[in-house]
Amino acid sequence: MALIESKFFSRELYRSVSVNVVLPLPDSGDEFFEGATPLPGNGKKYQVLYLLHGFSADHTDWQRFSRIETYAQAKRLAVVMPSGDNSFYANMAHSGNYYNYIAHELPEAMEKLFPISGKPEDKFIAGLSMGGYGSFKIALRNPDQYAAAASLSGGMRVGPNLNSAKARPSGVPTDVYLAEAYGPNWEYYDPQTEDLFIVLENAVKSGVKLPKLFQCVGTEDFVYAQNAEFREFAKNLGVDLTYEEGPGVHNWDFWDPWIRRILDWLPLAGELVEA
Repeated sequence: MALIESKFFSRELYRSVSVNVVLPLPDSGDEFFEGATPLPGNGKKYQVLYLLHGFSADHTDWQRFSRIETYAQAKRLAVVMPSGDNSFYANMAHSGNYYNYIAHELPEAMEKLFPISGKPEDKFIAGLSMGGYGSFKIALRNPDQYAAAASLSGGMRVGPNLNSAKARPSGVPTDVYLAEAYGPNWEYYDPQTEDLFIVLENAVKSGVKLPKLFQCVGTEDFVYAQNAEFREFAKNLGVDLTYEEGPGVHNWDFWDPWIRRILDWLPLAGELVEA
């Protein structure tokens, strides 16, 4: 797997942004690289997973704390890991347009810079915690752009009176960043675009084909209740949602094996795809 640490200027955030990209290694003939695929040629490209981090993290966390490179190598899958800061992947009232950046500007840039497919059937998005919320929000608001989306321990409830102190560990200052995103009194919060329950219901009512959805959470996690609530809500809407849970809390001991499970679940071709 090749790791590319890239920077480019984002017009949505109006500053330089950092993105880590991993691509499968070429076949060297060495046993150590057995199973690696050649670099794309003759109109071939990689399928791609956009992988989002959680609150207080950045674009390096997945590569630092999980074995995502090893798992992606085996799947012949490119992985793009951007930084969304503490934005809740929203167009923030008092900061940058993070939703526009992640949902639209980033894929456009990556498809120009790297041999990454832009076809919806080859694009997937996933994330943990805040990133789980972001991945579902982006996929459900752009259902024609992604084949699948996954949430690991997602913060499924973001909104007035929903992100209470009881719904997060003590000492985590999410309120400060929620105020930056939506205003101190939530005056810039639009439930039609930010409340996952409403976003999902609107997508179902529109009649569009939804991406495949995968949701997982640890049974001892502080976000367990809101994940169970979202599962039941989706079930009542008739949504095809794969839901799995198991022992664990809100940490990498849970997320690392589950991202591997998610890669097994994704509708991957297992090889390079036509450009």
